[in-house]
Order: sequence, then C-alpha cells, then structure tokens
Amino acid sequence: MIIEVCSQNRALKEVTNIQTGELVSVISIVSSDEKDVKFDCKENLCGVLHLKFNDLEKEYDEEGIPYGRPLPKSKDLNGLKEFVVQLTCDRLIVHCYEGTSRSAAAASAIWKFRGGSDTILTHQRFAPNRLVYILACKELGITPGSHPVPTIL
Repeated sequence: MIIEVCSQNRALKEVTNIQTGELVSVISIVSSDEKDVKFDCKENLCGVLHLKFNDLEKEYDEEGIPYGRPLPKSKDLNGLKEFVVQLTCDRLIVHCYEGTSRSAAAASAIWKFRGGSDTILTHQRFAPNRLVYILACKELGITPGSHPVPTIL
C-alpha cells in the first residue's frame, strides 16, 4: 500500500481524481476548532477517518508564552487502530492542513504498525510532530521508540 502524506488541498484533488479501479482511504486531520473536510462520495473511496487536534508538541513557545490551544491527547486519536486494521485499499491518503507535521506523524506510526512494508509518498517536507507520533503509536498499541525512517518517495 502507498501511504500518501499531503496537504488538505492536495488530498481534495487526489480524491477527486481517483483512478478507476483504485481503492483509496483517507485520514483527514484538522485543528480542534475547524470543520471536517468533506470529500465527494466515490465508489472507490473506501472510507474516511476524521481526526481533530492541534499541531502542537508543547504547551508553551520558546519564550514561555502559552499557545492558548489544547495539546493533542490520546482520545483525539480514538478510532485510528480500528480504521488502520480494516484497511483494504491500494492507497491511504493522510492529510493535515499543510501536510508536513500531524499527517507525517500519523503516517509514520501507521507505517511502523504495519511492519514498515508500505511506501510513503510525500509532497512536502516530512517533519513528524513528535507528540502526535507518540500518541498515534499508543493508539495503535506499539512502542514509539525513535522516529522510524520509512521508505519515502
């Protein structure tokens, strides 16, 4: 399976242009105060998991000023394991707003959970959010360790 890490805009384009016969699933990550991204229903779209949490790793910035938004918590990733275990698609699109941090962290954890057998395709800089990676690994029932080094296209 290809795990595609991308921005929200790219995910919408990719789902719109699903090739005939290709099975695609989506993990859609938005901030806690945003509305879920709506994907057009297509027969090749196997499923969409909507997750909501902010792209933060710590509560305060470098100057000690609070960000004023909640950190991601374990409960924010509820349903991830069930969704991943049931995947029967050719391609899994994992997106967040920019496609670099939250989506990269979730994709890294999924890659590790699946034994590192998938290929990760990324359209942006790949910089997994460490807290999200740890929480995703916890939800998937695996030990985070250090960031894995997936095969990236």
